[in-house]
Amino acid sequence: METRHKMLTALTTAACLLAGTGLTGCSNPGADEHSALPGNESSATEADPYADLPKAVSISAFDRGAVSSDEGTYENNRWVKWIREQSGIDVTMVPVPRNQAQDKLNVLIASNRAPDLIWDYDRAYIGKLITQGALQPVDAYIEQYSTSYKTYLQEHPELLPYLTFDGQMYAVANARTTDGIANHGLWIRQDWLDKLGLKTPTTMDELIEVAKAFKEQDPDGNKQDDTTALVGSTVFDTYAAMNAAIGNQWYLEDGSMKYGATLDRFGDAMELEKQMYEAGLVDKEYLTDKNFQRAIQLWTTGKAGIFAGSWGGSAMENHIRNMLKNEPEANPVPLEPVSTKNGKFGLYQETPPNIFVAFNKEMKNPKAAVEYLDWMVDEGWKSLVNGEEGVHYKDVSGVAQMLDAEKYKKEVSYAGEYAVVRDAKFSPEDLLVKAAPDEISQRLAALSQKGLETATRNKFRRDIPYQPNFTELNDIQTALKPFIEVIRAKVTMQGSQYTSAWGLEEIRKEWTRLGGEDVEAMAQEWYEGNKTDFK
Repeated sequence: METRHKMLTALTTAACLLAGTGLTGCSNPGADEHSALPGNESSATEADPYADLPKAVSISAFDRGAVSSDEGTYENNRWVKWIREQSGIDVTMVPVPRNQAQDKLNVLIASNRAPDLIWDYDRAYIGKLITQGALQPVDAYIEQYSTSYKTYLQEHPELLPYLTFDGQMYAVANARTTDGIANHGLWIRQDWLDKLGLKTPTTMDELIEVAKAFKEQDPDGNKQDDTTALVGSTVFDTYAAMNAAIGNQWYLEDGSMKYGATLDRFGDAMELEKQMYEAGLVDKEYLTDKNFQRAIQLWTTGKAGIFAGSWGGSAMENHIRNMLKNEPEANPVPLEPVSTKNGKFGLYQETPPNIFVAFNKEMKNPKAAVEYLDWMVDEGWKSLVNGEEGVHYKDVSGVAQMLDAEKYKKEVSYAGEYAVVRDAKFSPEDLLVKAAPDEISQRLAALSQKGLETATRNKFRRDIPYQPNFTELNDIQTALKPFIEVIRAKVTMQGSQYTSAWGLEEIRKEWTRLGGEDVEAMAQEWYEGNKTDFK
């Protein structure tokens, strides 16, 4: 127990130092480590309260519609069975729709039907669940039961500030590799540019002119007015990022914390959205295309010239693969984000931690949960990401080279959803090594490599490493999000009486009505208290 006690002390102290917590939350770390373990309050020699419980854990999974009917469902398929056999844990998958994940999880939590392990990419969402009392700290469980993840965390101390809330560790995560840091990307039909004699756009004005040409000058050559300039799954995020105005992100303006949706630059993003929509340069249904199926269809059938989505990787490669089946002569290439009147900024990029995996407060067996995460970070993730050696991949100098792209897509690609923590290594050159040896797979891998280079060339503006978390902010964000969506829709679709200036003013008024000025003051106090620890 002495070794374990020292480990918890070191982890907690490191978290406090890195996260800038005060003495109250971090005094004498580990002194009461057993009090955090239900049923283990009286002494260190008591029997393990979870030793005789069934090794059963439930965990959320994003349903992206990627499991074919002959593979099964997200709840029951070859990989879920494999996980149970290999981990020794009776794991139950609880799928939630990717684009409504938080809403679905909120419903499950409110009805006491939430899984034991809840995960999301959004640290602020985890913070919100903490303030609601839905989650529990994981420090003591990691110290008591973990081996592999504890070692991983020692090797990646940079993760601790992101995992720590109010002096306690509330989540686990792995560090993103470069391909995970890069997220959004732009793609453009180079063959359309060449056919119309156009140069690659580098400014917003040039991008709009190219978009008009793609709409009006019959770039697909079928003599019909049936092309759309811009489609994708991240259209407004792209407008906002290029103007450094992500709506739910805090920015430092002359040393003052300001909420993104209240900035003039956010008004500029709405104005661009309105301009593109009214000129017919985007799909008229994109605001209601919640699952992005129509956008993907327009792109893959060769009816769109610019796609706002991922920098590359399996999702984008699949979209381009499907496009080339329909349009063999198409030549999609990565497009660097263009400059705006506000400057030149990269598209959205992630913070160092990958997904945040948190423990439901009502979890019955946290020991089994930790053992599951240990197995996953140690070895489980590899097969879930790569498939079965000799069937889906072969080992090439430590890199898993795909054997058959179509077989992998059908039988393995969805399994990565279950690899919630992984100890992966990556270099851009690996993309070509990992790809199947056929010509199209190698072409797509080369495009992904170029897409990664393009996506990371311009730094995404992130003024603070992670967002503040407190109840008042969480409440106002929850209330403001649907309001902003309604305002954006009015500005974009309902004519000249709803200008972007009107929309921004409405958002600012609602921000104030909800208590935004007080929240802004609290965010400023939080920043002043933590800024010395930001790197």
